Amino acid sequence: MFFKQFKVEGLGCLSYMVGCPRVSQALVIDPKRDIQEYLETASAEKMKIVGIIETHVHADHVSGALELQNETGAPVYIGEGTPVTYQARFLREGEVISFGSVKVEVLTTPGHTPHAISLAVSDLSRGEMVELLLTGDLLFVGSVGRPDLAGRELLEEQIDSLYRSLHEKLGRFEEQVEVYPAHGAGSACGKGISAKLSSTLGYERKTNPYLGLDLTSFRKEIKEAIPRRPKNFTHVIETNLKGAKSLKRLNPVYHLEVSDIRKAMEKDFALIDLREAACFGGAHIPGSINIGMAPSSPSWLADVVEPERHLVLIATDEAEAREAVTMFRRVGYDNIYGYCVGIMNWVLAGEETGFLPQISIHGLHRILGKYPNHTLLDVRTREEWEEGHTEQALHLPIHDLLEEEGIQHLPEDRDAHISVICKSGYRSNIAASYLKSKGYTNVYSVIGGMSAWMKRSDTA
Repeated sequence: MFFKQFKVEGLGCLSYMVGCPRVSQALVIDPKRDIQEYLETASAEKMKIVGIIETHVHADHVSGALELQNETGAPVYIGEGTPVTYQARFLREGEVISFGSVKVEVLTTPGHTPHAISLAVSDLSRGEMVELLLTGDLLFVGSVGRPDLAGRELLEEQIDSLYRSLHEKLGRFEEQVEVYPAHGAGSACGKGISAKLSSTLGYERKTNPYLGLDLTSFRKEIKEAIPRRPKNFTHVIETNLKGAKSLKRLNPVYHLEVSDIRKAMEKDFALIDLREAACFGGAHIPGSINIGMAPSSPSWLADVVEPERHLVLIATDEAEAREAVTMFRRVGYDNIYGYCVGIMNWVLAGEETGFLPQISIHGLHRILGKYPNHTLLDVRTREEWEEGHTEQALHLPIHDLLEEEGIQHLPEDRDAHISVICKSGYRSNIAASYLKSKGYTNVYSVIGGMSAWMKRSDTA
């Protein structure tokens, strides 16, 4: 049996190919939107993709199921009752898909979503025993799937379903069975997911904090652990229910002239600056948000900008812009108007620029000593805050700041002086540029963040 895991860095999305080289056939499970990697793998292994299985309707990323179907002609399978509006074949409890040495048994495992499934995979060349479980968003390494995506009115039912699926549906499998989930660390579909990409049922039963609980305790712990819901989740769910538009049918993304950017600004398009913090701080197009290019950039975009909004990207080079387009389309941002490389053309056209001062921890220390009314905004998580913070700081996690009412916690005076600090400087630049876009004029970002602050005795 052929088996391969595919990972999307930053998003924590995991997809799979299961195949039998002897009969030259393969299945793809939970494909990402850009499908070239699956096509190349199948070609290299001399296998034909004969089926595409979705374990559930994804909320955090746009599925590549229909994209892959258009390229291969393979049918799309999904759990029975899933309210998709595209043509799919529905899988029922106990149904088996077999070819060559591969046997895939369907388990209905609701909880993360009402119609979710898991897949029990056997390699018949080695025996009938189940070798691995593709658990979708039911069981993660070190965590379990969030149960709130179907709506608050179904939350209690979903939590109970999640518990039963974990204990009853997976309960019949041996300790040594390997677990391969649809997400790893970085995903918003569960809290506290391990960075490990796979596990075993035995290890999870002994170490996963949710598997040793009775139902009453499980309900309590799950409710307290539900992560915040990013801005793009509803949009992505709706997109996946109807089937994503083919990438080939989306508007091409071109290099923009200064006049194009002016028009975009008049239409209130979102300007996303992908450059590193120092470049953005030195000069940027007013109103732009600095989301530095990184594997986590799509997740941060989903926290800042509504997915229906049109985007203009400001990149370091064309390759970076093209990569960002792929990354952002994975999470449902299809309205990308275009990009520019740097802002020199903007500057030479005589247009106004903004700047975001980058101050060191030593500069911050002097400012706080001289100006007691200076606002130091710490945008780290609650857990990071509790590990250590400065007494002068106002704690407002970045996700709370980016909510509609977030800035109400800050001084009403938009000319107030505010320094923003995080762990290293990445999140502080997102938050500070967001405040600048909201009209705050005297905002600073602390380079090195609390990591640098805690290492210097003269700032303690």
